[in-house]
Amino acid sequence: MASSSNYRAAIVPLNHFKMKKKYHLIWLLIVIPFLAMAQVEGITYQAVLVDNNPDEIPGIDVPSNNIPNQELRIQFTIIDTFGSIEYQETQNTQTDAYGTINLTIGEGQSTGQGVTSFNLINWDGPKTLQVSIDLQAGSNFVPFSQQPLTYVPYVRHRNLIADGFTNLNNDLNVNNQRTAWFTGDVRVEQNTQLQRLRVEEDAEFRDRVIIETTMASTEQEDIDSYPLLVTGSSHGMAIQLNRNTPTREHNFMSFWNANDEPIGRIEGFQAFSDVSQNFILEVLLENEPTEDEAKEQEDDDTAPPAEAPGAFDIYLNNDYSLNLLLEYMDLLEASATFGANLGACIGGLAVLGDCDDAVWSAFALFVQGVQISLTIGYNEINRGAAFESGGADYAEWLKKYNPNENLTYGDVVGVRSGEISSTFLDADQFMVISQNPIVTGAMPLSSEEHLYKRVAFIGQVPVKVLGRVNKGDYILPSGNGDGKAIAVDPGQMRVNDYQRIVGVAWEEYHGEALFSFINTAVGINTNDLAQEIIQMQVLLNHMQEALVDVNPSFTPNYFDVETVSVSENTKTTKSKSLPELMAQQYGLDEITDNREKMSSLRSLMEQKDLESPHFQFSDMPYLSEVLNNPTEENIAKYNAFYTRALGRLQSIVASRSN
Repeated sequence: MASSSNYRAAIVPLNHFKMKKKYHLIWLLIVIPFLAMAQVEGITYQAVLVDNNPDEIPGIDVPSNNIPNQELRIQFTIIDTFGSIEYQETQNTQTDAYGTINLTIGEGQSTGQGVTSFNLINWDGPKTLQVSIDLQAGSNFVPFSQQPLTYVPYVRHRNLIADGFTNLNNDLNVNNQRTAWFTGDVRVEQNTQLQRLRVEEDAEFRDRVIIETTMASTEQEDIDSYPLLVTGSSHGMAIQLNRNTPTREHNFMSFWNANDEPIGRIEGFQAFSDVSQNFILEVLLENEPTEDEAKEQEDDDTAPPAEAPGAFDIYLNNDYSLNLLLEYMDLLEASATFGANLGACIGGLAVLGDCDDAVWSAFALFVQGVQISLTIGYNEINRGAAFESGGADYAEWLKKYNPNENLTYGDVVGVRSGEISSTFLDADQFMVISQNPIVTGAMPLSSEEHLYKRVAFIGQVPVKVLGRVNKGDYILPSGNGDGKAIAVDPGQMRVNDYQRIVGVAWEEYHGEALFSFINTAVGINTNDLAQEIIQMQVLLNHMQEALVDVNPSFTPNYFDVETVSVSENTKTTKSKSLPELMAQQYGLDEITDNREKMSSLRSLMEQKDLESPHFQFSDMPYLSEVLNNPTEENIAKYNAFYTRALGRLQSIVASRSN
């Protein structure tokens, strides 16, 4: 408890005379700070009203008497260190039978001087209490006392300086829109409710942060509609995960609807630069069974495939890494094929002899190693983030030809010079109004948005189609300018229909509804006239044959078609295989001796090992041995290793794919 102080003083007569008796007032002041049980905060003030003149009774001197039942008004004023009024109030009261008054400073009527409420007093710095009285209970106050308050009420501390630990065993409330400043660390281990929090420097949150609020505005163009607002910098928000290699399993940001259903995410995409290239082989062959255990497994046809080691999960739970795993599977297949061909070559002829198959399978192994190196290198350069959403098309805002036309998703529209309308029967292109694009470009001003609609450019989008639909049907405008579409079998297409294609149906409908929403692939019809062109080429070939019959001197120029080849190039343009291209690039196709080819190939492998940090031929077990010393023993070890590794990898991938 804070200490209390007693004050006793006398004042001059206050024009209070009666029956020649002169009254002087003696006040006994007891000031006690307290917090009452009834939640009334204030300072207890006690005083005694005393007549300091003795009664004039013959023969007897009567000492000073207390004045009972006297009405009066008191004015309390709290003055700050600068002499300004911090707070002022008045109270009407009456002495009791013993001349005593008991008041609580803070329960009176504020005069409006200083702050309007006792609760708002700032107790920082020295304070002075000034007391004035009016014995007529009016407003003619006469100063009585002015004494410094040598303490601060214990419930009124504003500045706390604690050099050690400070424990608060109850709530800490900062009321009346006042500010709480923390210049050091603040640690909160329980729930904290704040109406307004202002942080001047960095703020660290070591646990989950939940922002739950109802905004007054819900307009998306209104910046005050968003619960989280980041301002004050030329940059927005940075998100750093605790993963060195964020993949598609690690989301930078995710989106849910009100039903707790995920509807989109921004996820990582990055290669595994910290995994050695022979990690797969090491993992595949660790904890290999003994010969007896392997024999038992071979005898048991019902035994399930071996479980993938725990470290292998990083490859099996990610699209990129799984594709990389499949590239390694191709490498193992090429390695096993090379070992088998080399073994056959050594077993049937002199070392290397004329073993073309062994040489070409070695080329294939080299190409696959280079391909792995390029795959990893490309993904290392092109790391980043990917956005995924339930939306399935890219759209752009296009202006309506008629601003008042009502267009909804699934409507087919014609496009003329960048303007759209469902009433266009002839147009540059026919497209469809998008429902839920994953990305939208060419966003107009919000004030002009009603003049535009989102139109799907590429992807999947629902289209309003009349009648029945089969998968693979072409989706065309109905031709009635009503925003609807029809489905046409590819075999029933007319030449003029191809320029009117909206897309290709990827689902079917055979119901009786007037129209249905059909998932349609748009923006991918780049080869739809191929069959028509082939038919025209066949017709032109026949016409040229007829001209030759009429005029033998005519030199025909035939077209390659599906059933006839006239240029020794089959049905389509075709490239050489990768091993053939590699042999051509490095001049190996000009070498006739297989020994020399293998020697050149070893040199190429050594060169690639120096150029690429992502794949090393020298790290492939037993490869150097069979290239430098292709004995039957080395080839047997090589074949056993890669055959076993390939078999186990195939079983693991197959088990995860089912």
